[in-house]
Amino acid sequence: MIPDKNKGFAKRLLRRLDKLDNDSLQAYLSRIIEEQGFLESVFNTIHEAIIVIDGDFNISFANSACKPMLGIGLEDIGQSIEKYFRQFPWQDYVGKDAKFPSASRREIEVFYPEHRFLSFYIMPIAKQGGKKDAPLATLIFQDVTESVQNAEINLETQKIKAITQLAAGVAHELGNPLNSLGIHLQLTKRTLRKLPDSGEKEQLLSFIDTTEQEVRRLDTIVKNFLSAIRPVPINSVLLDMPKLIADAAGFMAEELKNHGISLEVSIQPNLPVVFGDPDQLTQAFFNIIKNAMQAMQDKGTIYISCNADDVYVNVKFIDTGKGINEEEMPKLLDPYFTTKSSGTGLGLLIVDRIVRAHGGTLAIESEPGQGSAVTISLPLYVRQTRLLQN
Repeated sequence: MIPDKNKGFAKRLLRRLDKLDNDSLQAYLSRIIEEQGFLESVFNTIHEAIIVIDGDFNISFANSACKPMLGIGLEDIGQSIEKYFRQFPWQDYVGKDAKFPSASRREIEVFYPEHRFLSFYIMPIAKQGGKKDAPLATLIFQDVTESVQNAEINLETQKIKAITQLAAGVAHELGNPLNSLGIHLQLTKRTLRKLPDSGEKEQLLSFIDTTEQEVRRLDTIVKNFLSAIRPVPINSVLLDMPKLIADAAGFMAEELKNHGISLEVSIQPNLPVVFGDPDQLTQAFFNIIKNAMQAMQDKGTIYISCNADDVYVNVKFIDTGKGINEEEMPKLLDPYFTTKSSGTGLGLLIVDRIVRAHGGTLAIESEPGQGSAVTISLPLYVRQTRLLQN
């Protein structure tokens, strides 16, 4: 955007050059003005923001990319560049006292009109007789926000990876002493039982029972943690979905009965072929049933259905529990987030990892006070084709 005053100067110059061959000189200067307009058009088509400043650090040119990137437009021509970049030491880079007189590159962060990271090139222009209105430097701004953000994400990913590996090592090392504790507690219990009956014996056995429960709880936490952060390869075989559901429910049968919770299962006959890892999927089903039981406290029903469409085999678990509110819903798959006082917050995270490893999807629906529905959708081994009616 070249201001009209510059074009007016060029026209006045044409009129004053009467001492020379006017025809040839005017033709030459007219060509310069035309080329100036051409260059302006070129500069306005590029994505980088370009600014030219004069000897007073005032803006004498700004292309169209400056407005969205820097908030500088045609109305800002003639304003000092220091007005827009107050913290930048311009005198160090351009002008007679510049410490870095050659072309320089810097990266800056701007917050108006949007938060951006910019790669900033300063290209001083040779002095033209010391005139204040002569071009002093060209400034080129390139938006590097995406690359900076990607670099930050990559760095954060590397940090998380390092922390995860460290945590996995610690969790693995905890497993051995926990196993040893469990074995020695069992041996201690057997020895105590052989001693004569006494009040102290019963009290010690009670202490050991409590300790064994805590050791088992710690062992479960360690195993769940390792399952969440260290994915196990999928061992795909032809799945027997009714058996998988029955096995997962069977593991919880006694607890469900103790809590007064009934189980109703509905399975579509002649299900299409689906492949997967039976052990991992049984673990996923088990985790969902356990979550449903804990959500209902005592009394209630868990409904399990299994059917297929053209793309997936869908296993749906519906409970009649307390449901999940809007604030909690987005956090369900966050590590260690739990609404239960004794939960680890890894159950659904493990389910999600297993389902994604199978190429499937996990859907969670809930209404406070109305219960929740969790659906695992596994892709068919051979997808069916459905013809659409004309």
